[in-house]
Amino acid sequence: MNILVINPTSESELNDTIFQAADQASKLSARSAEEYTHTSAISLDQAPRRVSSPLEIMEASMALMEKVRSLKDVYDGFIIAHTAELGADALQELTGKPVVSSGAAAVYSAPLYGHRIAVLSRSLRDLETHRETLRHYGILHDNLTFLPVMEENAPLADLREAVSEAAEKAKKEHLATVLVLGDPSMGILADDVSRLTHLPVLEGITSALIRIEYMVYQQERLREHAAKRT
Repeated sequence: MNILVINPTSESELNDTIFQAADQASKLSARSAEEYTHTSAISLDQAPRRVSSPLEIMEASMALMEKVRSLKDVYDGFIIAHTAELGADALQELTGKPVVSSGAAAVYSAPLYGHRIAVLSRSLRDLETHRETLRHYGILHDNLTFLPVMEENAPLADLREAVSEAAEKAKKEHLATVLVLGDPSMGILADDVSRLTHLPVLEGITSALIRIEYMVYQQERLREHAAKRT
């Protein structure tokens, strides 16, 4: 199975972080060497560096559509590594293949781990974008608490410390029983945050990959069933 994880921004320094999270997730879900899910990660040179305003979302969606159109026959599924939805439904219609938003994937499964869920967002603007994505998918629950971890233009070098502080705040002040790292930039911090807080920590890339593997499997089974009927 070949899955493309797309960073729909031109913030290319996130690519290594996103790929590390995706590669780790594919190893966790692999049942054997033959069933190992192969992941690739790319960014979009033509997209904005940050994506949160309506114009930035539109520009990123257009760049994403063109990139996926050119690669739709190469991959079995696509993960949008962002808190914004960015036209995932349209991309699924275009490709006929599963498309999963990492911004929705972790929150979707979070209630299975606990009922007081804290969602850590990179900034206040990202927080509002994430809310809209969850509303789109019908999973904006009342038991979600959203916490921005940094100012909008803060350097990524400060992210680890900021996430750790926000995670401890979520546990102590908001009594969170499960944490969601909402932004792809936080993905590789999940284990560290779990050790710090002793709470289950979900991140979008791993959650999206596990979800999309099952969607690809189901799609293949449906094709087989249809072939047997003809």
